[in-house]
Amino acid sequence: MTKHIYLISGMGADERIFKYLRFPEGYTAHFLHWLPTIPTETFADYAARMAQCIEHENVTLLGVSFGGMLSLEIARKRQIEKVILVSSLKHTHEKPAYFRWVKKTGLLRLLDLPDYIIKRKKYFVKHFLRGETEEEKQLLNDYMQKTSFDYLRWAIPVVLNWENEFTPSSLVHIHGGKDFTLPIRYVKPTYTIASGGHLMVFNRAAEINEILSREL
Repeated sequence: MTKHIYLISGMGADERIFKYLRFPEGYTAHFLHWLPTIPTETFADYAARMAQCIEHENVTLLGVSFGGMLSLEIARKRQIEKVILVSSLKHTHEKPAYFRWVKKTGLLRLLDLPDYIIKRKKYFVKHFLRGETEEEKQLLNDYMQKTSFDYLRWAIPVVLNWENEFTPSSLVHIHGGKDFTLPIRYVKPTYTIASGGHLMVFNRAAEINEILSREL
């Protein structure tokens, strides 16, 4: 019987981030595209809309970064066989300290600036995501060119303010030991890839594939 796994990329990314993932025989992978956002929409309501895009029952969700948080919100709303988080967070207490600093200093007000100023976000992204190869750097540049400013204005506050203590019965958390965006000292993953950074789903796919072969 065919099993279905739905992939959810991180903020502003698309299915190319999963280019090197391989799944066990019997699995069919589907990419769950991010829907256009509604400015006043809550994360829970957005997750409900995303959940409606899942066409099969008892599926596995694999979410990267913000996509992992969305996976957990979806798992609140419908029966999910397994949730796999990669380079993500699962609980409120796993949020890094700088999240609180950003909120306290009022930096979120920068999101109200005109689009032409926010375009400089690519320098911020390069600092936090740190692409290792030319292929990764080109991918990041492409994401930053295509990502909607309206989406970023909605998504960044959602991430910073996200609160969650819900844990699905079957949860696997894979994290990188060198994740600069979401430092591992704040999280308690099921598996640690010592050399992995925040983009390890792309550049450490072979190690993640070994974990998937055991967990799926």
